[in-house]
Amino acid sequence: MSFQLPNFLNWSSLNALRQEMGAPLAASFVPDHKFRDIELPVLERLQNNGVDVKFDEVEVLSDGTLAYKGYRVLLYIRDITSIGHQESMPRYHLAYCRTLDKMRRNARFDRYVVANGDSGKFQVNVVENDVKTQHVRLNVCQNCLDEIHWNGFDMKMPRDGRLTLVSKFALPDFFKKYPRDLMAVKPMHSSDTAPLNVYSQDWNEISERTKRQRGYRCATCNTVLRQFDSKFLHVHHRNGQKYDNRDSNLEVLCIGCHAEEPMHGHMKALREYQEYIERYR
Repeated sequence: MSFQLPNFLNWSSLNALRQEMGAPLAASFVPDHKFRDIELPVLERLQNNGVDVKFDEVEVLSDGTLAYKGYRVLLYIRDITSIGHQESMPRYHLAYCRTLDKMRRNARFDRYVVANGDSGKFQVNVVENDVKTQHVRLNVCQNCLDEIHWNGFDMKMPRDGRLTLVSKFALPDFFKKYPRDLMAVKPMHSSDTAPLNVYSQDWNEISERTKRQRGYRCATCNTVLRQFDSKFLHVHHRNGQKYDNRDSNLEVLCIGCHAEEPMHGHMKALREYQEYIERYR
């Protein structure tokens, strides 16, 4: 059963009263407020379906890991064309590695999503004739494990050794060492105990020794720069702390690749950079 309201504009008594009051007809009613979607808290979204991000929304921390709005996160590709064997699926990332750097340079970073669940399963969109959403298990990126030297992982290791470490990698262990909530992490130093972020007195010797041990080869593009051209080769501190000369924190880079590191864009104004680009790129 339906009920229909009468048309009050045809009610003579009401129209007479309205005219006596001098009340004009109101214009058509249109609500002037806009409805906004209710967003879940950031941590809840990160631990469930993840959050689509742009590159400049992701922070690279001093230890090389990634953060979004105060939380340490993982990064992965949401949209894929098909579900295959786990080995053929995209990897998830936990550090700013060579793969992410290449994606950023190729302007393909907008394809990524951040999350920080620890099940090892991620929500993906399988894009074929239509879009199907599934939760699938992904492997960790080997370049990321190499970046943070997880349990001695090194890309120079034999393939079987690397795959063994990948199979044993567990996200609960990762988040135990690298906590999700950055606000709850106690700083390593206070304002009184923090060392000055300057090069050590023997930095020149350390830098030259590191270049020699690594064959004067850029870790990113594999360009070998010996003798006179070794001036184009730099030793980069991964965590940004110039006093931290642990071997695991040092990376040999040509000036071309060094200038592409986060917060190093100023190097592109150097004459040395221009000379290198003209000669090698």
